[in-house]
Amino acid sequence: MRIAIPFLLLLCFGLSSCKKETIVNKETVVDNYIYGINNEEVYQSNVEKTKQKSAEQYISILYANLFLQTVPANVLTQLTEVREANGDKQLVDELILNNYVNSGQVNIPSDSEMRANIDQFIEDTYLRFFLRKPTPYELYELRQAIEEDSELNPELIYQGFALSNEYKYY
Repeated sequence: MRIAIPFLLLLCFGLSSCKKETIVNKETVVDNYIYGINNEEVYQSNVEKTKQKSAEQYISILYANLFLQTVPANVLTQLTEVREANGDKQLVDELILNNYVNSGQVNIPSDSEMRANIDQFIEDTYLRFFLRKPTPYELYELRQAIEEDSELNPELIYQGFALSNEYKYY
């Protein structure tokens, strides 16, 4: 019993002792365990996007959204130079996008996968390209367009999203 009381006091003291505090992104984190989880900001609407993407950002994000991997550095450098050297940025964006989509290596759902669950496809596409969920009106309009037009496929929808004004801002 005499040994148990000092042991319990020592245990209580050890458990209540100071822990190392680290400041991460203006938050105080107790202990020294920092997990590498990326916090992705999900926008509530497109109004929150006020900064235009640079050429490097646009090309690298487009590549990541279509191929689901990072763009090789040499490809990014070459495409950025081409985009900046040309006066018509929209034309260059369309050419880059068409080249990506026609490569056959793009990670795009099939038409049957899209039509099997249209609402899920639309929500996933908005999150993938715009980092936000669609409004009820956007969901309704795109669902209606997909249901009424059998020629509207995921490639065309992805191209529309990637060339939109909202996609060029963050």
